[in-house]
Amino acid sequence: MQEQRYLVAARKYRPQLFRELVAQEHVTETLKNALRLNRLGHAYLFSGPRGVGKTTAARLLAKAINCQTPLEEREDRAEPCRRCEACVAFEEGRSLNVFEIDAASNNKVEDVRELRETVRVPPQGARKKVYIIDEVHMLSNAAFNALLKTLEEPPPHALFIFATTEPHKVLPTILSRCQRFDFRRIPVEAIVARLREICAAEGVEADDESLMLLARKGDGALRDALSAFDQAVSLCGTTLRYAELAQALGVVDLDLYFAVTDHVRAGNGAGMLAVVEQVVRSGYDLQEFAIGLAEHLRNLLVARTMPDLSLIEAGEATRRRYAEAARAFEEADLLRLLGLVADLESRLKSSAQPRLQLELTLLRMASLPHAVDLRRALEMLERLARTSPPRTDSGGSPPSRAASGPAVRSTPAASKPSRPEAPESRPHTSPEISSVFGPPALETLKRNRPKGSGGQAALAPAEATDVLVAESPAELLAALRDRWPEFVQRVAQVRRHVGMVLEDTRPESIEGTTLWVDVRDPAYARLLQNQATFLLEQLHAFMEEVRHLTALRFRSPKPVHEAPTQMAPSTPEPEDPALVLERLRRTSPVVQKLIDQFGCELYWGNGQ
Repeated sequence: MQEQRYLVAARKYRPQLFRELVAQEHVTETLKNALRLNRLGHAYLFSGPRGVGKTTAARLLAKAINCQTPLEEREDRAEPCRRCEACVAFEEGRSLNVFEIDAASNNKVEDVRELRETVRVPPQGARKKVYIIDEVHMLSNAAFNALLKTLEEPPPHALFIFATTEPHKVLPTILSRCQRFDFRRIPVEAIVARLREICAAEGVEADDESLMLLARKGDGALRDALSAFDQAVSLCGTTLRYAELAQALGVVDLDLYFAVTDHVRAGNGAGMLAVVEQVVRSGYDLQEFAIGLAEHLRNLLVARTMPDLSLIEAGEATRRRYAEAARAFEEADLLRLLGLVADLESRLKSSAQPRLQLELTLLRMASLPHAVDLRRALEMLERLARTSPPRTDSGGSPPSRAASGPAVRSTPAASKPSRPEAPESRPHTSPEISSVFGPPALETLKRNRPKGSGGQAALAPAEATDVLVAESPAELLAALRDRWPEFVQRVAQVRRHVGMVLEDTRPESIEGTTLWVDVRDPAYARLLQNQATFLLEQLHAFMEEVRHLTALRFRSPKPVHEAPTQMAPSTPEPEDPALVLERLRRTSPVVQKLIDQFGCELYWGNGQ
């Protein structure tokens, strides 16, 4: 008994009808209409990626042209019948009217000359002689030029079909004489559907995740996916499961990618290093891991921005997992992570230490601060403003806000303290606002105290209304003076030299929205005035009650014993430099600290 010959799935399940060609309806419908209307051209060019059906479509067209069954009796009035002698001879490979030529091995002028000689011979018992030239871009320029005349005016019985993956390499003079059809990459869903049909025909049991993995392995080419299917059946038998299949095909486990994003969310650098160690120990290619990580982040971005998850090429369970994981990230965060991974892919190709590059990128991803969407923050503020109760004064009218006035803060109804409340005594604020902008600038509204008999304050629980109590400038200035040393220490932590100069200062007065600060030395006053903007920002962040202040001024008061003179001396007497330096050493705290901490010596330069 003769042993049955084994055929790979790509050959065994090759389409035999136009309707079996997957995801190329724009090509098949045009060709079928040309058959119905008898408007066939003399030259066609099929271009597109590998494994999408270019050569198969050329064979189907050749079989349909020479099919002996009338169009009215065919399926869809165009499909080949597969029963007549011409169709059977073609499928068995013994047709004398269809010639398949590989341009990669027949690319010389002599080969084209031989083809020109055979074109003149009429077909044997068929309508057309069809020449299918695969990978036509491999022809030399001389061979292309030798083919031009025949291609422009072929015999009425000849038809040329060219197939190529690189149409830009075909001479424009050839392209202008052909009808061009561009084949598309096959979507993953279409490949999965075709694989499911083949599994049913072969008796193979496979889950959705396994079929999705095989389809993604094909990268838009059904032939590549079928080759991966044959390999999977040889490795795993007639039962395909995702975990076993991913390990057998060397595909990076999806859990590793989710572990990376979990470590990003937690800022866990140690976990990132452990992931890299697992990738290297498992033998995964680092370049392939980086490509998969970029696709993983892209899926998270799709799940975060799109209401429909169909753009994620994965099973339904995996899509739900992406939707749940994407809630922990903002769009800006995912875009920054994608940028880092894109840079990593280019660096891995040329780096002598690819593992180090991967570790650095993952650690940088774990250390990125989370972005805050300003639009969402403003929406939260507007929503809070709409839901907050209106504030009224004791007369029932809304309070007025002056452009320049004392700081406004809340005080308890029982007593009004002489200094601002401690941060821990303030009421709790909405977590949405505090998480975005930090501590609130205004505290909770307090109850109004109506005046009772004898001028004493009595609380009316049933008729109490919320009011804001304005703090006087004197009380605010007293509180500011008490906390000034703490503020000086805060500034010194940011800018040490400014903090050292600020130690010899004291808040003097508040005039409108301007805070005046006394400085002992005029030179220090000029230095601090140059830092006024920075100090005002630090002061606003340090003490909420002074956020209404818009200006900070420094001045050095004149000594009491000095009297204004009628006129300035014409030529002031020069002062001894040694005395000046000695006075600075005694009176300047900055100079004293420089001498004590760094061992500096006083030196008077002569300008040379």
